[in-house]
Amino acid sequence: MNFTEFVTRSALNKQITVVDGLHEILKEVKAIGRNLNQLTTLCNMGKIICPELSELEELYSKSIVMLDEIARRCS
Repeated sequence: MNFTEFVTRSALNKQITVVDGLHEILKEVKAIGRNLNQLTTLCNMGKIICPELSELEELYSKSIVMLDEIARRCS
């Protein structure tokens, strides 16, 4: 939530939920996406062929599990 959304919700007396740990997980997911985009670019340029994606896949799976845990805490 950005500052404008926060002020708007506050002014309208709407509920504001703070989720601990979400920022770190989203940062990790963005990093995984950047790495995947870089690998895709290198593949399209012909610089690498069939990159090893098991590490990215494992990191992404862990991130999804953490996001699921956060979502369960918020419900």
